[in-house]
Amino acid sequence: MPSDIGQHTIAARMLETNNRASGFDYLRLILSLSVILWHSYVLSEGRDAAHALSALLLVPVRSILICFFALSGFLVAGSLLRCKTLFMFLGLRVVRIVPALFLEVTLSALLLGPLVTTVPLASYFSSQEFHAYFLNIVGVIHYTLPGVFTSNPFPNVINGQLWTIPWELECYIALSLLALFGLVGRRYGFAVVLALIQAYFLARGLLRPDSAADFVPGQALIMAFLYGVAAYVYRDWLPHSLALCAAAVALSVGLLLWQKGALLAPLPLAYLTVYLGLLNPHKVALIRSGDYSYGLYLYGFPLQQLVAHFGPAYQHWWLNFGLATVLGFGIAYISWNYVELPASRLRPHLQALEQRYLQLRARLLSALGRPRAASSRCAPTPG
Repeated sequence: MPSDIGQHTIAARMLETNNRASGFDYLRLILSLSVILWHSYVLSEGRDAAHALSALLLVPVRSILICFFALSGFLVAGSLLRCKTLFMFLGLRVVRIVPALFLEVTLSALLLGPLVTTVPLASYFSSQEFHAYFLNIVGVIHYTLPGVFTSNPFPNVINGQLWTIPWELECYIALSLLALFGLVGRRYGFAVVLALIQAYFLARGLLRPDSAADFVPGQALIMAFLYGVAAYVYRDWLPHSLALCAAAVALSVGLLLWQKGALLAPLPLAYLTVYLGLLNPHKVALIRSGDYSYGLYLYGFPLQQLVAHFGPAYQHWWLNFGLATVLGFGIAYISWNYVELPASRLRPHLQALEQRYLQLRARLLSALGRPRAASSRCAPTPG
C-alpha cells in the first residue's frame, strides 16, 4: 500500500478502523433481517400479492441481495490477497459456507420434512425427491421435499433463498480465475476485465429481454460481487466520501427503477455498501456476541414456511416476521457457536497443508534449477 495514502480514501479508512470496521457487522445483520422481512410478506400473502407490493418497494427490495454480494466481494477480496495460495483461499470459503449449509439442508430433510409432510414417512424417505434435496449441499439446487408445504400461500418451496448459492459459487470461481491469471492485483488489467464482463451482461440484457426479466438477475449479483472486489483493489485512491455516497444513492435509485438497470446498479450500490461498512459505530452486545447473519440468511426461509404452515391465523406478515426472527436468532446462535465457529478453527490445519505444499513446490523448483517464486498467484501485483 502506498505511503502517501490520502486522508479520505477507502484504504485510509480501513487503517483508521484497524481493518475491523463494525459497519460491516451491522450491515450483514440488517441485510439478513431485511431478507426475512421481505419474505414474511411473500410467504404469508403469496406470489401475486408480493408481486404487487414489489412494484411499490422496487428500489429497497432489489437492493438487498445486490448489497449483500457487494459486501461479500469486498471482504472476500481482502481474504484472497492475504492468502499465499488459491488452495488456502478456496479452503477458507468452503469452511465458511459448507458446514452451516450442510446443517440447514440436513435439518430440513430429516427433521422439518418428516414433521410436516402429508405423505407416509416410508414414501417420504424412499422418494427420489428426498434424496435429491441433499444435492443442495454442493450447489445443485432443489427446492421441494415430498408433501412438504403443499398448502402454503407460497407452496412446495422449502428454502427459496438457496437460489443464490450457485451464483455465489460462480463469484468465487470467477475471482479464483482472475487471481490465477494474476489479474486481481493488476489494476488496469482488472479494470479491463471488469468492463468487459459488465458490457457483456448489459448487452445480453438489452438484446435478450428474458435475461433481465428477473426481479434481481443473477448477473447483477456477480457484478455486485466484482465491484465489491474492485473497491478493495482500488482502495488506495477511491475516496471514502459522504458526497460520493449520496451520489451513489441517487444513481442507484434511478437505475433500480428501470428493470434492466439492475445490471448497472451494482456499481453505485457497491460503493454505498463499502462506505457504510467502513463506518465504525459502537458494537452492541448482539454484534459482539457473534455473527448470526449467515444463519439468519440460511434458516429464515424454511422457518417462515413453517410458521405459514400452521394456517391462516399465522399467515400475517408481521407475525411471520416476528416468530421467524425469534426462532431464526435461536438457530443462528446454535449454528454460529456449534457449527460455524468450530469450523473456522480448521484454519490452522489448512495453513499447515498450504505450508507443506509451498515447501514441496520450492524443493521441486530447486531440483529443476528454477528460482523460487517470490510471490504467489494470490498476492497483489503492481500496475
